[in-house]
Amino acid sequence: MPEETAVTDQAAETSLESGTEVAVQTESQTALGQPAATESYVNVDGTLKEGWRDHLVHADFKGRPCYDAVGNDVKSLLKHIGNQDIAISKQGKGVFVPGENATETERDMFFKAIGRPDKPEGYEFTAPDELKQYYDDETMLNQAREAFHKVGMNLEQFTTVMALDAARMEQTQAEMVKDPMPFFEQLWPHVAPIMEAQAIESLKTKWGDAFESRFQYANMAISEATAEGEEREMLLAKYGNDPVFADFAATMYLKHHTESNGVDTSLGHGTTSMNIDQRIEKVNKELTSELKLNDRTRYDALIIEKENLYKQRYPEK
Repeated sequence: MPEETAVTDQAAETSLESGTEVAVQTESQTALGQPAATESYVNVDGTLKEGWRDHLVHADFKGRPCYDAVGNDVKSLLKHIGNQDIAISKQGKGVFVPGENATETERDMFFKAIGRPDKPEGYEFTAPDELKQYYDDETMLNQAREAFHKVGMNLEQFTTVMALDAARMEQTQAEMVKDPMPFFEQLWPHVAPIMEAQAIESLKTKWGDAFESRFQYANMAISEATAEGEEREMLLAKYGNDPVFADFAATMYLKHHTESNGVDTSLGHGTTSMNIDQRIEKVNKELTSELKLNDRTRYDALIIEKENLYKQRYPEK
């Protein structure tokens, strides 16, 4: 049948236009009612033509984001299909990132799959010997373990974070040794009140009832020996919270103001009647109704000092 042979030969014809393979529809094919050939959206180099998603993707799936993740060549398309097949084959036993509405069980499954220990105690960390003092607080470490476990951190991540923290501590320690003044200036406002309280307690223990008067004598010694301003502030900043210095200043003040050089000045017993009377006079001058109104704390302290002075001045009463 020559005519059928001709039709078959014509149906197999193709032409190349601009390097692109295009199926050519023949008149015989149309005449015989066979389906018309469609244009190929694959170039000879394997790349996909512009608009392939609009023409090749089935209407039921058009617009799905999975097609946007595919590259513009056949190789990428096949790779994407392979990845999808792997994910589907692992359904129920694979690793899937839990979404916003994931259950606690789903999150735990995911965290376990990426290496999180079953319990916070599973995180182990050994601090360098020179930094052990900073990591010997088990309460702090347990809080860190709890927090890291809650967000799903695996063992490698935990070790990395703790190592970075240790390195930071080590660097800070080295900087502190090299140039301690910036750290001292930052800490001093917090340390000074503590040292002052400790100094006062130490002096109260040593001086007993004579504390108020001897404390005033120490201040007067500093006032007489220094000029008001930077010189005095520097002295107080360096020695003001040292109980030994305060005791020395009070003793020197009393020795300087005693009537004879042979008087024992320890613990306030070296004060002469003249010294006590002078101090009582000063206290009385300061004990005004204005002070009571404006600075009740200072007023009450002077009342106590006055009582102690009277006990020293008149021990028989």
